[in-house]
Amino acid sequence: AHVFSAHPSLGPPTDRPADRPGESGGPCVLARGWRCRSRQCGRGGAVSRSAGGEEAPFSMGGPEADRREEVLEPPAKKPRLEGGKPASRGFAIGRCLAGMGRQEHGGPPSPFQFVQMADTQFGMEDSFKGRVGSGWGNEVKLFRQAIDVVNRMKPAFAIVCGDLIDEWPPEEYGREGAVIEKREQQERDFKAAIQHVDADIPLLCVCGNHDIGDRPNSATIRRFQQNFGDDYFSFWCHGAKCLVVNSSLWKDDRDAQPQRAEMDAWLDRELAEVRPSGDEPPRPVLVFSHIAPFIYDAHEKDEYFNLDSSLRLPLMEKLRAHGAVGWFCGHYHRNAGGIFRNSDGQELEVVVTGAVGVQITDKEGGEVLGKSGIGGSSIGDEVSGLRLVRVGADGRLSHRWQTFAELKREAAAASSSSSGLGR
Repeated sequence: AHVFSAHPSLGPPTDRPADRPGESGGPCVLARGWRCRSRQCGRGGAVSRSAGGEEAPFSMGGPEADRREEVLEPPAKKPRLEGGKPASRGFAIGRCLAGMGRQEHGGPPSPFQFVQMADTQFGMEDSFKGRVGSGWGNEVKLFRQAIDVVNRMKPAFAIVCGDLIDEWPPEEYGREGAVIEKREQQERDFKAAIQHVDADIPLLCVCGNHDIGDRPNSATIRRFQQNFGDDYFSFWCHGAKCLVVNSSLWKDDRDAQPQRAEMDAWLDRELAEVRPSGDEPPRPVLVFSHIAPFIYDAHEKDEYFNLDSSLRLPLMEKLRAHGAVGWFCGHYHRNAGGIFRNSDGQELEVVVTGAVGVQITDKEGGEVLGKSGIGGSSIGDEVSGLRLVRVGADGRLSHRWQTFAELKREAAAASSSSSGLGR
């Protein structure tokens, strides 16, 4: 058996192969070639405030982060992603994430923390400013800073909510000017960067519109899968069900209608799994995508940066009815978000997180939800950053956006305090 377990009370792992009726892709594959043998594997900015209202500190490490059993044995043969590329740690295969299935993480809900990032987008600064050949060194540097933060805080997992790189996929229909050599170099540089994430911290990749195109098709999706794993998948974390979706299929499925239908059917099966039964406590559900259902208000008009209201409203109703409490997104290159309330008054928070790389500034007089609202851009420690998220046992969320400059100052203050220099 091969298990990463945060819940030793769940008992010994099964030695049966992964069983996912209706799904293709075979058993899950763990990073560095470990094979998951769990029968149920994969089936299955605001400021944090304490109860008293004061700002609560975020601590991503601590004893709980160290309560982990590892029961592993080496595989007979190193697994590979489609296309012959070696499987990498944190990439989902078979619509699940090895070591983070229901058997390993499906016990009673307990608190945990994760780091959300978005829009690392290697090459956007170059493209946005109309420069040619200047590279994406600034974006790589900022992503490496983000990885340093992840390694220091030791969250349950870290996730990049889409647009890993900037260069469009050349396989997209009607896409002109995409440079395949540039795209391949950005892919290589991103994969090289994530090798610096500590091996015991899952780093998950969500597909964005720059990753698979504004108008995705089977070829652009396959390219993403070959490099970064599945374009949609599920996993469990400390009793919470997590769903990673391909939001580009909901935005424009003209060239990918079969893939859209398959994902919609998969989502229904995944949600059916978390429906409470008997005395089982309700399971919090978290959703991750690139494109947000809405930017500020659930009833806002349809525009480039959100999903169409004809889809978003019934989709959020369905998600909330099955326990969804948070939907984390990127794409906007600015911090935004709001609360959706369903017909029963239950709330689903949509969190739109700014970029690890280039931030967009608003254009006065433009449509803030669309491309006409894009003004200038900025990048650097004082504006780029990530989000720290805490999930309570009851599914309550608290989160905080922090720039890299703020994170550095906090780390320096903590270091001074621990050494006695700040007394």
